[in-house]
Amino acid sequence: MTGQFELRYGFIHCRGKTTYCAGFVETKAEAEAWVRDHREGAAKKVKIPPVDPIRYCKVALCPFKKQKPWFDFVAHC
Repeated sequence: MTGQFELRYGFIHCRGKTTYCAGFVETKAEAEAWVRDHREGAAKKVKIPPVDPIRYCKVALCPFKKQKPWFDFVAHC
C-alpha cells in the first residue's frame, strides 16, 4: 500500500454492495478530483471485475443489472 487515500468504487445490486480498490493517491485533493471526475463521467469508465455478482445474476429482469457504479475514498493513517 502506498499513498494516504484509498480510491474505492463498487456497484449496488440485488446481491448487495460490492467494493473494490482502484488505487491510492497522496493528497485529499487528488482523491476528491478522482471521485468528482468519475461521478461526472469525465473519467474513463471503471471495468466491472469478472467476479462481481452483477455479472452472474440469473434474474432475467433484475433492475440492478444496469446500476451505475459508486465512487468514494477513505483516508489511511
